[in-house]
Amino acid sequence: MKASALKRQMDFEVPVNIVDVRERDEFQEAHIAGANNYPLSEMADWIDTLDPDQEYIVLCRSGARSTQATWQMEAKGYKVVNIEDGLMSWPGEVVKGGNEQ
Repeated sequence: MKASALKRQMDFEVPVNIVDVRERDEFQEAHIAGANNYPLSEMADWIDTLDPDQEYIVLCRSGARSTQATWQMEAKGYKVVNIEDGLMSWPGEVVKGGNEQ
């Protein structure tokens, strides 16, 4: 999925579970409102805490780390969608600060 398609879903208030797999300092610099920060480098600590009945939209800066995360999440049976062009292509506003985790 492209970042622009995610933005359209959010504009129509479609509920989404966004997993941002960038590192904590990157997340604090800028992220999509409502996204949860689960760094790829800490995946072993958080992957089993996710709800297997939910669908997760996974993103990073450019799409490389989110691709790795979606492969691993799919292998565990999670329903995932990768934002293939990452936050770099996000057409909406971003927020700064705060980690949800």
